[in-house]
Amino acid sequence: MPQIEYLGQHVVYENPKPHVRSRHGYFPGLVQLPTGELLGLFVLGEAFESPNLATYVTRSLDFGRTWQLQGPLYDKSHEKLVSSEFMKPQILRDGSLMALGYRFYRPDPEAPIADPKTDGCLSGDEVVSFSSDEGRTWTVPKVFPHSTPELVEIPSRCLQLQSGDIVVTGGLFKMPDGTNPSGQFGVLLRSRDNGKSWDDTTRFISSPNRTITAYESHVCEMQPGRLVAICWAFDIRTGKQLPNQVVVSHDHGYTWSDPIDTGHMGQASNLMSLGGERLVSVHCHRGEKVGLYARIIDFTNDQWKVLHETVIWGASSTQRNTDGQQFHVIAKALRFGQASLLRLNNGEVLVTHWTVEEGQGKILAHRLRLKD
Repeated sequence: MPQIEYLGQHVVYENPKPHVRSRHGYFPGLVQLPTGELLGLFVLGEAFESPNLATYVTRSLDFGRTWQLQGPLYDKSHEKLVSSEFMKPQILRDGSLMALGYRFYRPDPEAPIADPKTDGCLSGDEVVSFSSDEGRTWTVPKVFPHSTPELVEIPSRCLQLQSGDIVVTGGLFKMPDGTNPSGQFGVLLRSRDNGKSWDDTTRFISSPNRTITAYESHVCEMQPGRLVAICWAFDIRTGKQLPNQVVVSHDHGYTWSDPIDTGHMGQASNLMSLGGERLVSVHCHRGEKVGLYARIIDFTNDQWKVLHETVIWGASSTQRNTDGQQFHVIAKALRFGQASLLRLNNGEVLVTHWTVEEGQGKILAHRLRLKD
C-alpha cells in the first residue's frame, strides 16, 4: 500500500523584522529550474488586501530548505495605475519562464479588494510576463483579453500539455457591484503560441443553475490528452460550501466530464500525476478537521479512490464556520490556503502554502517522500 512520508518543514518567507515594519507573504507558486535551483513567486504586502501587494521572486539552492529573496518581479514605480498582482511561474518547453495571473486596480488606497457592501471584487485584468534568464529579470506584465465581464481568478501554475498547448483553469470573481452576469463556472484558458495569446471560451466545470464556483482550481495531465482538474466548490446563492469537485477530459481539455464529488471538505486544493492511474492531491481542510491533508489516489476508470491519506500540517487556529456567509466574509476568515505540489528532481515532493501565524502572513514548505 502506498504511503506518504513526512520529511520536514521549511520557511519560504517570513517577515525578518516584524517589530520594524509590516510585511506579509501569501499565495506562493514554485518551479524547479533545469539547474536544480527552485524559483518561487509570491505576493508580498503590508496586509492581506493592501494596495501595495506585489509579486516577489525568491530562490533556493538546497531543495527548499533555505531561501533568498530576490525582489519584486518588476519595477512598478513608473506605473500610472496602482495595481495588486497575483502571478504564478511555469517553465516552458523552450526553457523560458512564464508568470501568469491577474491584477486588481487600486484607485482608492482605502478600499479593500472584496467590497463588504456588495460582495464584489475590484475591477482588474489577466496578465502575463516572461523571463529568458531563469527568472532574474521579467518583462512588464502584459494585459490579455478575456471574454467574460468578470475577472478570471487564475490561482495556480499553468500547464504545458504534451501536445504543446498551454492551459490553466480559473473561476469567476463577482463584478465590483456584486453582480455575476455570466453565472459561475470554471474557465479553461488555452494558448497555442507559448503564452502570447489566450482563448478562454472552454468551460471545464459548470452546475445546472450556474451558482457553483470553481475557485482555487488546478489541472494536471495523467496521460497525453487525459486531463484532471480539481476546484473549491462554493454555492454563492446559498453560501453553502461543498466538497472539492473533480472533472476529467480525454480530448486535451476541450470537453469535460460531469463533476465527481471527492467527499473532501477542502477549500484550496491541488493535484499531481504520479504516472499510471495514480494521483497525489493536497487539500486545505476546514470545519472539524482543520489542516493540510495529502492523499494518494487511484483514479482508475476516472473514479476517485483514496489509497492513503495523512495530515501534513495542522492550522494553529481553528477556522470559524462560515456556512451561509457571503464570500468576502469567508475569504477574510481564512488562516491558510493555496497549497500546491511540486515534484523535485531528487524524488521528493514539495508542498507549499501560505498561513497566518502569530498575526504574520508566512509561506511554508513541506518535504514529502511517496513510498509504494
